[in-house]
Amino acid sequence: MKLLYPHEHVVCKNYVSDFHIGFNYKEVSQGEIWRPEDTYFNHLIFFLDGEAMMSCNEFKNHYCKGGEVVFIVQGADATAEAITGLKYVILSFDNQFTLCDQLALEALLAFERKPAVFNKIDIRPPLQSVIDSVIFYLGHKIQCRHLHAMKQKEMFLVFRAFYTKEEMARFLSPILGGNMDFKAFVLQHYQSVKNVEELANMSKMSVRSFNRKFNQFFGDSPYSWMLKQKSRQIKIKLSSDRVTFGAIIKEYGFSSPAHFTTYCKKQFGQCPSKLRKELIAAAY
Repeated sequence: MKLLYPHEHVVCKNYVSDFHIGFNYKEVSQGEIWRPEDTYFNHLIFFLDGEAMMSCNEFKNHYCKGGEVVFIVQGADATAEAITGLKYVILSFDNQFTLCDQLALEALLAFERKPAVFNKIDIRPPLQSVIDSVIFYLGHKIQCRHLHAMKQKEMFLVFRAFYTKEEMARFLSPILGGNMDFKAFVLQHYQSVKNVEELANMSKMSVRSFNRKFNQFFGDSPYSWMLKQKSRQIKIKLSSDRVTFGAIIKEYGFSSPAHFTTYCKKQFGQCPSKLRKELIAAAY
């Protein structure tokens, strides 16, 4: 089935052009070593076909195969080597979610008591149905952020309905407890502050303590992380010709068009207009 009106999808302000977020379909060759492309998000990796040997932080060389899903927490040092040709879907997301409207993530804390394990569970038929629908939409290049959000919500609803709370507590253990609280705070407030000092003050911590804790949970300094988030967001804005350069300059506090051009050349290697043309063309 052919997608109708592709240009309308691409120029929509809700089109997802930054493929490090939402759902993506991937294929890797036998012997290839790979890792999640963006460590600033959590990742669910749904292995569809093939075999891999995966390591994540202290867990080394775990065998994974088609029909399994692995959870990689934000900032984790994760790598995998494809034992065979491998096909998978990856969902990248932040911590701002619930398993469903009746079960917030915090409700799993009561079940999170066992020792840490490699975060892997089987893909059950209801979950496979959601993955199949995601693959269908991705194959037709329907990259609406609202669709990604709906499919993500549907996926976590399936987790809620067809996996026990004990299973989900074990599976999502890296983002439960204090880690979740700190990360949720950062994700909720980092866009509303001008610098790291303001964010540290909001957390009621010294800058030194905040930097140390931030690096522990995000694997990066607050300044570097915030700069990368800003660049990612600006790139998303540039991918739609409905968002004017003037609007971007105003929203992100650039002093002038020349300042914005200098920023884009430094961060992306080219001026805003050329980058916009490339992003829109790549979407077809």
